[in-house]
Amino acid sequence: MRDGMHRKTLELLEFKKIQEMLAGQASTPLGRGRAMGAYPLALSEARAAQSVGKEILAVLGLSAAPDISGAHDVRTRVKGASQGTVLTAEDLWEVSRTVGSFGILKTWLSKVDGGYTELERICALLPDLAHLAVRLDEIAGEKGEIKDTASPKLAQIRRSYRGLQERLRKRAEEMVRQPGIAQHLQDPLVTIRNGRYVLPVKQESVGKVQGLVHDHSASGQTLFIEPVELLEMGNNLKRLELAERDEVERILAEVSQQIGLEASSIIDGVNALSEFDLGLAKARLAAAWKGSFPLLVDGHSLSLVRAWHPLLKGDPVPMDLSLDEHGVRTVVITGPNMGGKTVALKTCGLLAAMALSGFPCPCYEETEVGDIREVLCDIGDEQSIEANLSTFSAHISNVIRILEEAEPGKLVLMDELAAGTDPKEGAALALALLKKLNQSGAISVVTTHYSEVKALAQEIEGMENASVEWDAVNMRPTYRLISGRPGRSYAFDVAKKLGLPEDIISEAKGNMQEEVLRLDELIHEMEVSAQRQREESWRAHRERERLTALREEYEFKSNELEKTRKETLNRARHEAVAIVQRARLDFEKAVKEFRQQQKEAADISARVPALREKLRDALDEFAPEEIGDPDGLPLERAQAVPGTIVNIGGLLEEGTVLERPEPDGSVLVRVGSVSLRTSLDRLSIPVRRGREVPQRDSAARNDTARNDRNRIAMQKAESISPELDLRGMTREEAFFALDKYMDDALLASMKEIRIIHGKGTGALRNAVAEYLHNSPVVADFRLGEQAEGGAGVTVARLA
Repeated sequence: MRDGMHRKTLELLEFKKIQEMLAGQASTPLGRGRAMGAYPLALSEARAAQSVGKEILAVLGLSAAPDISGAHDVRTRVKGASQGTVLTAEDLWEVSRTVGSFGILKTWLSKVDGGYTELERICALLPDLAHLAVRLDEIAGEKGEIKDTASPKLAQIRRSYRGLQERLRKRAEEMVRQPGIAQHLQDPLVTIRNGRYVLPVKQESVGKVQGLVHDHSASGQTLFIEPVELLEMGNNLKRLELAERDEVERILAEVSQQIGLEASSIIDGVNALSEFDLGLAKARLAAAWKGSFPLLVDGHSLSLVRAWHPLLKGDPVPMDLSLDEHGVRTVVITGPNMGGKTVALKTCGLLAAMALSGFPCPCYEETEVGDIREVLCDIGDEQSIEANLSTFSAHISNVIRILEEAEPGKLVLMDELAAGTDPKEGAALALALLKKLNQSGAISVVTTHYSEVKALAQEIEGMENASVEWDAVNMRPTYRLISGRPGRSYAFDVAKKLGLPEDIISEAKGNMQEEVLRLDELIHEMEVSAQRQREESWRAHRERERLTALREEYEFKSNELEKTRKETLNRARHEAVAIVQRARLDFEKAVKEFRQQQKEAADISARVPALREKLRDALDEFAPEEIGDPDGLPLERAQAVPGTIVNIGGLLEEGTVLERPEPDGSVLVRVGSVSLRTSLDRLSIPVRRGREVPQRDSAARNDTARNDRNRIAMQKAESISPELDLRGMTREEAFFALDKYMDDALLASMKEIRIIHGKGTGALRNAVAEYLHNSPVVADFRLGEQAEGGAGVTVARLA
């Protein structure tokens, strides 16, 4: 804590409650301890104390905070281990959790982009103790026990112990059921005394059951005897217990030594982690308040922007206030009781102390706190019984101390200046004190009810009036701080509202000095006028909001209308595509009829491409309107399924994927009537903004088709596969792939094809059968023979 920021002052400002709020945001006892030990610092140290929290606040906007809640303050125990102390199993568990938190935090920090120098510094301080973390995880259990995995020997001892214990228990239970023993037992059960399995033998039968007596009942009627038969087994069990104890002690000593060797690194890591946790708590508190870290500036000043007291509940009213040693040094706050004057006073002192402690504050980021070395307070009723001082005497004693210490770099907060005595004398005393305080160079905030002080604040250079606002219409405080304007006490208005007779109020006003009464009336008129202006401003604001809402509604409906228009148009185009597809089936049927009539193959071959070209043009004309990049979107491997329409780099015409990508990334694609294999990275998904069908010369197109027909048919016959693999496709994907494959098969004059659909549930096989049954180009079809693939293949003969 910096010199001069007295603990008494911090108590008056309720600074401890802020420490508790900050500690409540910490993840570990380390962070909570640092929060409760944070106090105002010198300006340069305060800036450093802000830095970690500011960087974490910026990073938390991009990623969630790491979970470091398992860390403990193990510094004392680790230091002891370095000096030869053997740690307990509970100690090892806490060290394990702490070292694990180092790794969690270091990993998180390493993923933070560069530019956060404080977080980089903390990351560098965290040790890499992965080897120790693994060893501790093998040893320490959550409940403070040593795990079986701590060593092979310990695991073997415990297995032997459990096995022997189970055999011993079963043998004892068998003895209880033996007739020669059962008749001498008080109860037919096995119990344990001093870690040994014993039988409850009746007192009168003590000689009938041979063994070692371990205990007796309170009445003396029952003796707990370990039978001779169980003695050696019990002894062996005890030997295993001692062996386990020795091995555990050896493990604890060994691991404690390892921890001792890393003591320096662990202590540095704990310090770094606790610093991060405190910064994380600050960032969380800033986010909870929707506040910020005030700007710490040189010079003696205080400028609060939209600030509020952090202990206020509900929706606090923010305040603005500015003090500067070279400008307005003293602000006089006036206004009615319960209007918020004292809260405004405490807000100034508390936020200054918080900012100089490196804490965030509930304020806008434009808030500035200067080099305030000390806060001098006189707030509340401090009547001293022990010193035999009245309220006024205690108040004046504080004032004397404050005046003696007031100087540049000090923030003075005085509540109800010179109150508690004769009003006329108090007012005169307040005027003199205020002048002296203003001349000291300290920045000050004082509250008062004296009208004379209001007038002085308007006249003296370096002083300014402020007031807590009162709703003159509804007769209630608004808790807003208004700078540059004095306030009224509203004593007459409140008294009238509470029912005080009008004649008494009139007589009271007559007893007031005329200039004071006139000043009070002027202030009242200013407040009423200001309130009306605010109401007009509020109505204008609401009207702007209404117009904004109407504009947004109009834009939304306009967008919806455009969306509906496109959807309607697309539906119409889809229907047109369906019509063309039906026409395609009719076309295929006509081809079959032409073949049956044994027309010239060359003539049929020449006409088929032309008709298909017309169908493609028709499909293009009615293609749905799409919006996107004409160059297409990258094609992912998972999207490259048979039937997918793609763009091919270097080619103008679109193609269709025939097979799924090979392991080397090559894909078989059909372009027009030609199949080719290309790399996946040359393919993209076509995304169009509507497409105009280019007008072509029909005669030229037919000539080209006739000239190229034989060449293309030969290429197709050489490249087309005699089988089509549909495995893994949906019904719709299979139908689309069959359409394309049938085209190619007809063009290649194939007579028989094999369709691989797999066995599975039979759904795809049934879909293939349905398609072939309805296809006009299929003469007949059957399931494959055993050598052809059996029920997983359908063989079709084309007409």
